[in-house]
Amino acid sequence: MKLTMYKNVDGGTSMISQDNAFAELRELGHNFAIALAERGHETKESDLMNGLAAYHTLKLEGMYPRVDAAHRIVLREITDIMFVRNTSNG
Repeated sequence: MKLTMYKNVDGGTSMISQDNAFAELRELGHNFAIALAERGHETKESDLMNGLAAYHTLKLEGMYPRVDAAHRIVLREITDIMFVRNTSNG
């Protein structure tokens, strides 16, 4: 299990696993999609993609250290997967 350390709100340190990072962004995305649906917008993306969209659309960077750490982990994982996929096709 991969764990990533991050500074939490009170200045201490906490850890988040890769699985929890994905779950954190999926939950954010699910809530974001519900809020959009309540306002008449249709979302067709996955909760994970909605979570990434919410993070950027709502400009959450720096507001919640755990969400920042989750975002970094998810982006790193997606980038690594895409890099491996692209090099194996090349």
